[in-house]
Amino acid sequence: MADWDTRYREGVHSGTGPHELVARFQAAIPHGTVIDIAAGRGRDILFLAGLGYRACGLERSAEALKIMGDDARSREQRLLLVQGDASSLPFRKGSASGVIVFYFLLRDIMGQLVDLLEKGGILIYETYLKRQNMLGRGMNPAYLLEDGELLSCFRDLELLFYEEIVISGEGKARALARYVGRKR
Repeated sequence: MADWDTRYREGVHSGTGPHELVARFQAAIPHGTVIDIAAGRGRDILFLAGLGYRACGLERSAEALKIMGDDARSREQRLLLVQGDASSLPFRKGSASGVIVFYFLLRDIMGQLVDLLEKGGILIYETYLKRQNMLGRGMNPAYLLEDGELLSCFRDLELLFYEEIVISGEGKARALARYVGRKR
């Protein structure tokens, strides 16, 4: 297992600003609580907190949580930071107006992600496809999606956006599935 505290300390995953899908679809998220699963450095919830959402980040890494907390204080923002493992989500059903997940895949919790949403709540999800391993560094296939798999995980949601795409930039290519859906 990766030493995420060391990776965050060394500046891995140091992107700034929200992911493109969050910036593009944030207006669809009803104002309320947004939960970021495996929040990393918190770039998305910091953005959403700045727009007035109650923002909550679930993250296993204590170092990532420290970075998020420091960034929130420097921006005079309030975040709820929860150190925990996504395999055991500590949130009530129907407690979120939005759930966001980036570059994290744990198939066992897909139904729980939907359960976290209140009616009308938005799920934004982006992660790697198995064909990523043909493009770059080898990743564990257990944490990569088959083509079309993400769509099948959220059939009960109203589909707002979906694409499978290869994006090139910064000297690397990424094969991604990108999803946005609304709870009916």
